[in-house]
Amino acid sequence: MERSFRGLIALAAWSGLGIQLWILLTSGAFDTQALAVWRFLAFFTILTNLIVAIVSTASAIAPESAFGRFAGGANVRAAVLLYIAAVGIIYHLILAGLWDPQGWQRVADQLLHTATPILAALGWLLFDRKQGLTYAAIPVMLIFPAGYTLYALARGTFDGFYPYPFIDAGQLGYTRALINIAGLTGAFALGAGLVITLGRMLGSFGVRNSPAT
Repeated sequence: MERSFRGLIALAAWSGLGIQLWILLTSGAFDTQALAVWRFLAFFTILTNLIVAIVSTASAIAPESAFGRFAGGANVRAAVLLYIAAVGIIYHLILAGLWDPQGWQRVADQLLHTATPILAALGWLLFDRKQGLTYAAIPVMLIFPAGYTLYALARGTFDGFYPYPFIDAGQLGYTRALINIAGLTGAFALGAGLVITLGRMLGSFGVRNSPAT
């Protein structure tokens, strides 16, 4: 049951990623396919869904491999949940009203921002072990989102494209963008603490409080 559910999460994530990449490659908006891939890799949504897809695939296919055991760690799972939950929450609270995707773009949009986050959250609640969750992991959990914002700013400086309006230094200026990034980092730290607290509470009630099998 657990491995099948991991496979379902992986299928949702890989499908959303594949459709979105296909849309960019066939859009005619880029001079080369390399530029389309470069744009594809600009988004936190894409990189986070890629993490979910890889971790879920490993857990479904080879949970006893070295990477499978690493990916099954309580703090790793909590970090992945934090990232993909942020994708869904930020999109639906801030970004969804900024556009109205149609056709295959809508399919990709729903897979990446809705289906995968919901499935990943359910997987965490039902199957991910909670034993070993520690608040000391919070700084490590912040490395990916903090690193992404620096990566996005560097890319924007290089090619002028900022994937999200709240980090668009071209429009906001670097001071405002950095203030927004500081706020986002604080929100991620708070979210990490909440995920760990919830996991420890669930673990105290015996909800998946043993190593994965």
